[in-house]
Amino acid sequence: MAKELSRLARNGELSYKIRRVLEENRIHIITLDGAINTLEGNTDKFGLYAWLYEEESRRISKRIKVVFRQMAKRGEFKGSIPPYGYNVHEKRLYKRTDETVEAVRLIFQLYLEGKGIESIAKEMDARGYPTPGQVSGRKNAGVYWQGTSVKLILQNPHYVGDLVQGRSQTRSVTSKVRDTLPQDEWIVIKDAHEPIISREDFEAVQALMKNRYVKRPKAKKHLFTNYLYCADCGTALWYLQNRKAYVCGRFKKHGQNACTSHSMKEDHLTKLILSDLRELVNAGVDRATVLTRLELNVTKESQEKVKRVQKLEKEIEKLKAENRKFLKLLADDTISKDEYKEITEFNRNKVEELQRETVKAKKFANMQVSQKAFMQHLDKLLELDELYEAILQRLIARVDVGENQEITVQYRFADPV
Repeated sequence: MAKELSRLARNGELSYKIRRVLEENRIHIITLDGAINTLEGNTDKFGLYAWLYEEESRRISKRIKVVFRQMAKRGEFKGSIPPYGYNVHEKRLYKRTDETVEAVRLIFQLYLEGKGIESIAKEMDARGYPTPGQVSGRKNAGVYWQGTSVKLILQNPHYVGDLVQGRSQTRSVTSKVRDTLPQDEWIVIKDAHEPIISREDFEAVQALMKNRYVKRPKAKKHLFTNYLYCADCGTALWYLQNRKAYVCGRFKKHGQNACTSHSMKEDHLTKLILSDLRELVNAGVDRATVLTRLELNVTKESQEKVKRVQKLEKEIEKLKAENRKFLKLLADDTISKDEYKEITEFNRNKVEELQRETVKAKKFANMQVSQKAFMQHLDKLLELDELYEAILQRLIARVDVGENQEITVQYRFADPV
């Protein structure tokens, strides 16, 4: 029961999904405005009301956007979270009276001195400045500064005293995706609040960021990417090309205050895991037993495919019989030529699809296992002279690396020994 359909959904797509779920679960819906009542079979205007409420939502959304733009043009801050270093009081931005203002100035100073974004983030951690998430009171606020946070501060024009709003908007009332608007459509109020950074420094930083930007190629995925983790902090290990080794991601990003390097050479780890696997294979794999199990599985699968072929052939004959029946109906003028053509075209496509599946099933049903060829293939596999991604995906869940290169490998199988 709902006041009206708009209380359940304000767009046509969701309205139809709700109706389908209700129908599938035999649940009735009644709206108190009398528009919808499935107990009385009153559903013929469901689509019309869904469309009307969606249009109403669009109109309300447009009115709200117009009001927000008018507020912005009056110099009122309409965001939910003020920029780092500022507070909101009576819809105006004011500089905070804590260390965040000093932190903003330091970020701009370090960048102008030539430091990179990630290096600045480490410096902020080392000096103990609170992160933007901590200042705004987010529940999931991180304790370490991120390069993305530093970059957003460096690009934020609010720090020169200008109130800049309306830089993006949602695509539609039914979508949360935001599109960035052209700069000439932004609402800019000059000198709306007290600046933290001078215009000269801000413009110098923007020019530097533009000149320093280099489009880098997509990073190569290395063998143990997404498998190696730091045993102490749990962060994934990153591969460093210059060291030919993996190091703790938290250490790489935030330095020794966060963790230690846990360095691990790729070739050393590869040799250890291959040696481990060979030992398990030699101790636990009985080749004769493997071959016997394979033959049993192939025989069972072959019998199932024979049954599948028989079932497919019956379906094909049934469709052909249907075509003959519809031909008779056409001859008796029971159905039109267009109806006959549409039905037989559908059946012909279905027959062709079933015939292709039948050929595949017959081929598998007649398959024989060559013991000699299989044993040669098995022996080649069990040599394990190379570690490649397919082996990792099938056999290894994760590898934890300790501070003194202590390794714990979590396999996806039980130790057969």
